[in-house]
Amino acid sequence: MGVWFILNLVGFTSLDVIGIPGNLIILFVFVHALACHRKISTSEVILSKLAVSNLLVVLTWGVPLSLEASGIQKVYNDLTCKLSLYFYCVGRAMSICITSLLGCFQCLTIAPSPQRWLHMRQKVLDNLSSIIIGLWCFNLLICSTRLMYSQVQVNSTDKYILSYDFCFVLFPNYFLYMGNGIIFIARDLFFLFLMTLASGYLLYVFYQHGKQIQGLHNLHKHAEIRAAKAVVTLVIMYIISFGLDSLFWIFTLFMSPASPRFTDARIFFDSCYSAVSPVVIIITNKKIQQGLKCSEKRKLRSMKTISKYIGRN
Repeated sequence: MGVWFILNLVGFTSLDVIGIPGNLIILFVFVHALACHRKISTSEVILSKLAVSNLLVVLTWGVPLSLEASGIQKVYNDLTCKLSLYFYCVGRAMSICITSLLGCFQCLTIAPSPQRWLHMRQKVLDNLSSIIIGLWCFNLLICSTRLMYSQVQVNSTDKYILSYDFCFVLFPNYFLYMGNGIIFIARDLFFLFLMTLASGYLLYVFYQHGKQIQGLHNLHKHAEIRAAKAVVTLVIMYIISFGLDSLFWIFTLFMSPASPRFTDARIFFDSCYSAVSPVVIIITNKKIQQGLKCSEKRKLRSMKTISKYIGRN
């Protein structure tokens, strides 16, 4: 086994091991809170949507890629290739969109001048479900080329190919090849621009007000500051992860066919955010930490009850 094979296998397996439990923990805590009729903030609702998108990325691409790379099981045929690549691209797109939405909403929440932003913030709250559904529909539509043109094998004579390691997107002509790439790049750059503005504004607020939290618009004190800092961390992670991927994507459009190692590196960086961001969310979110502690206490109580029952018998 070559060094690159081992690095590839260890890298993608690590993303699976970190990403799947991390995103499931976030979903479990928030769903359990809803089931117990506890209040969940709008930011936490958006975080739960982000966890769903991240989980979609890891399950539909990270796991099959690890199995295929390890030789344990040949996962891909044309059908599984189409479905896996389609939902992976949709999940990836939703991750960037929802991270951007989270950053923008946090800006509206933390804005020092409530009267200026209150109306806009209320509109976002009232239309949050519609915004997220609209983003899903938009990304399901523009990612449909993966569903139509993906396949496992291509000929060496085929020109307009995008490589995703074990899957390929074979476009019928140059117009679709470049047009699809431009749409993807434009979407990513637009949401990246929104994220950069949001994180820049949040950093500006932190710099201006420092520890004078009373100057910020009724922020639930340290909780909102902590949440805003977590959002900035997520945005910086996104810029590093998906920003690198977008650069690789541009190079891929003009380097056909791309080197397999180049493709592996691009997909790895592309998947990093979906796997690592749950760790940041868990570390910075008190509600998730409390939910995990309560879960541990319930387990201990259950074990004690079972032990007492066994001891009596």
